[in-house]
Amino acid sequence: MDGLITGRLTGIPESRVDRNRRPYMVARMRANAGDGSSIPVNIVAFDSAPCAVLRSLSEGDAIALRGSFTPKVWIDRQEQSHAVLDLVAQQVLAAPNLSDL
Repeated sequence: MDGLITGRLTGIPESRVDRNRRPYMVARMRANAGDGSSIPVNIVAFDSAPCAVLRSLSEGDAIALRGSFTPKVWIDRQEQSHAVLDLVAQQVLAAPNLSDL
């Protein structure tokens, strides 16, 4: 599925290198759900433009991501199920200064 997701980063994006020595970025965010709850989103970016934006961000920064995502279910220790999304970011729009307001 492709879509646009907005939220705030819940950590500092990390730069990594794959086994072919190509750089990529990983990050996590929380997206607001329609019922007032939030959904964790695992982000990975391979293209240079989204990687550059993610590299410049910090925890708590507001972001909007466009890309393909996969809905998944995570089961905690109490065997409760929770929604989670895995997203391959193709575009990242950020407002890093909004977290300071």
